Amino acid sequence: MKRATLLLPFLLLAGSVLPLTPGRAAISAYADRGKADFDVVLDILNPLGTWTNAAIKDGKPFFRPYDAAVPFTQGRWEYSDFGWLWIGTTPGSWGTEHYGWWTLDAPTTNTSEGAKWSWHPDGTWHPVPVDFRQTKDSIGWRASRLDEAGEFVEKESDRYAKPEEWIWVPVAKFLSPLTAKDLIIGASSPAAAEQSKNLLLDSQAATHIYSAWREIERTGPDPAKILPPARVVAEENRAPNQPNVTPYILMNLPSAWAPLPPTAQPTQIYLYRPAFYQDIDGVRRRIAKWYAPAPTDAEKAQISQIKQSLQEQAEAADRAAAAKAGDEKK
Repeated sequence: MKRATLLLPFLLLAGSVLPLTPGRAAISAYADRGKADFDVVLDILNPLGTWTNAAIKDGKPFFRPYDAAVPFTQGRWEYSDFGWLWIGTTPGSWGTEHYGWWTLDAPTTNTSEGAKWSWHPDGTWHPVPVDFRQTKDSIGWRASRLDEAGEFVEKESDRYAKPEEWIWVPVAKFLSPLTAKDLIIGASSPAAAEQSKNLLLDSQAATHIYSAWREIERTGPDPAKILPPARVVAEENRAPNQPNVTPYILMNLPSAWAPLPPTAQPTQIYLYRPAFYQDIDGVRRRIAKWYAPAPTDAEKAQISQIKQSLQEQAEAADRAAAAKAGDEKK
């Protein structure tokens, strides 16, 4: 299924549904995502966790928060023109909950620490990189890896194999501001993992059809059954090509610290989501440049030996070439 695709500063104007009326100039000023260097993410995350040195050297760095944070547990859901959108409220979540993917790592042996979440960065933005499931009374989601087109990278069976990776909330609370106390977080305890397992067994994939000028299959619960009645358009009242629900329109802030524009409307969501100059390989190089540890004395000696060996090989090649040239002149 095609996917239409924490937040440090985000700005959501909640309120009654009003028509969008800003002028074209005001719209165009915030329609462009803009571009940024991935260093802006590194700068924000620097005091919040660590990058694993071994993974940096391996070329696949990942970030682990100091506070054992669980992604997609502090924030809220909103329905946008991109589909369901996660609006996180933890520092740096505009980056870590929209670019890259999270994995739940097994507990470290020989320690009392439990499993921890790690963030693996890339340069592609998604509204919400999660998979959804739903029961009669609960909605669940799981952090999942998506490719550039928004397709799941993992097989379906793998996404449902570990109940501890899932997070659940009662349907009635889905649109409310959420914190950990509102949720069943599978990784938080054996009891929560068992609850999550039972919910998974009782659940089905949560997808819906968004109808506008054509029907689009999207991930997540049906907004027509969850959004306030004022945002649901009855079939008999729909104009041609009018959406069956009223999505809030996603607009772009020029920086993570930009203020809300004076032309902002109650049906607009403003957030920072730049297009990075770097692709995933470039992102990894930026991380290595920032965080790669200084070489040890042994590594410095090895580097020196390699340089000396290369220099000697080059000098030997020059001497051989000169000797050959001399022989050819005779």
